[in-house]
Amino acid sequence: MTHRLAPWAVTAVLVAMLLPGRAAAGGFEVSGSAAYWTENSSAWSATLGKFWDLPGFELGVRAGFAYVTSPNSVGVPADLVARLGLGTFYLEGQAGAWFLFSRDPVVRFHATGGGGLALGPIRLGVEGGYLHSGGLFGARVSFSL
Repeated sequence: MTHRLAPWAVTAVLVAMLLPGRAAAGGFEVSGSAAYWTENSSAWSATLGKFWDLPGFELGVRAGFAYVTSPNSVGVPADLVARLGLGTFYLEGQAGAWFLFSRDPVVRFHATGGGGLALGPIRLGVEGGYLHSGGLFGARVSFSL
């Protein structure tokens, strides 16, 4: 079974990233992650995120480029992200869809949670979660712009 990328979904993610929100701007973020995927491969991603500061937490979106192995496939990760700052530490959760173009199904549900250290504009963290048909365990590095 093949899935087509819905134009409204792409438009919604782009609008959410580019339009100013009512809350104060939290800023942009460049992020990279590497994970072991229990579906028998590795998953890598590089994303651009836009975050808004809300009372007590940040809310944002991330979208970018993904590469998975065994078999090799490229795609687009698109996630909604919620982040709670705890001084030097942070907790974050994200959920959305990864579009892996040479795999079936093309559209895969993705959700992870994790935490780490917030060191000024740099965040270093670990995360665990799920990518359709397998668990994910990995690390993330983020740079606020």
